[in-house]
Amino acid sequence: MKSKITLKKKNIISIVAIAFFSILNVNAQINKAAIISIFGNKNLSDDPMNTLLFEALLKDSSFDISGTVVKFEKIIDEKMIPIFSFPFMNKNDVVSNPDYKMIKSTLMITDDEKESHHLLNPYVSAEGYKNIAAFGIVNDKKAIEKCFEIFPDVDAVMIAYINYNLYDAAGAMGLSSKKVYAYCNIKMFNKFGKRIFKLKERATSNSGVMGVGGIVVDPKKLKPMVYEASEKLLIDMESKIEKSVSKMAKKLAKQK
Repeated sequence: MKSKITLKKKNIISIVAIAFFSILNVNAQINKAAIISIFGNKNLSDDPMNTLLFEALLKDSSFDISGTVVKFEKIIDEKMIPIFSFPFMNKNDVVSNPDYKMIKSTLMITDDEKESHHLLNPYVSAEGYKNIAAFGIVNDKKAIEKCFEIFPDVDAVMIAYINYNLYDAAGAMGLSSKKVYAYCNIKMFNKFGKRIFKLKERATSNSGVMGVGGIVVDPKKLKPMVYEASEKLLIDMESKIEKSVSKMAKKLAKQK
């Protein structure tokens, strides 16, 4: 009887060990990576109640976060990438690839549609990059997998984006003070489509806007709040990124 129990235990241990090493193997052998998407999303909410408000904001041609996206990319290139133990592909080799240029994204606005829909396009890409979704709930798996086909020497790909959210900082009796969160999201996927790295940071605007019954009283105040939250996010990101990323980078390095 004991021998049967012992045998069962050994079998269980063997199965657990195989599963454990399989998981490690999924993350292992990262010898080279590539950034395949960097962008910003100007939409402040997916709440249908706010649709008209944010459509009006997106139609405002002066609402521009391209400068934020440029700074975001610079921090990633200069502060973040050098921390990893493996090299990344040169950006030009990625964005100039004809097959990469042909990638179709699940994000609503394509390059061909920009001329006619640019006022309602919430996505602002870093120069040359495609907007590829990596939102957790919605990941553009086809585009991610396609990148591994296009760049066969790459073992991992990175997608980075900035997005925003209007939230109630305080409120009572139907009145509220609304502020804007700015988020940076940086994710890496391996050849199996498994997310192997995630970094998310946020910063909030100092100023706010009055809301009555959930409706923003003065929409004109939203743009300055977005810029304010963006600036704080980039400052925080630049100062904290080495510490934040180095922990994950060490874990990835141990899996090689």
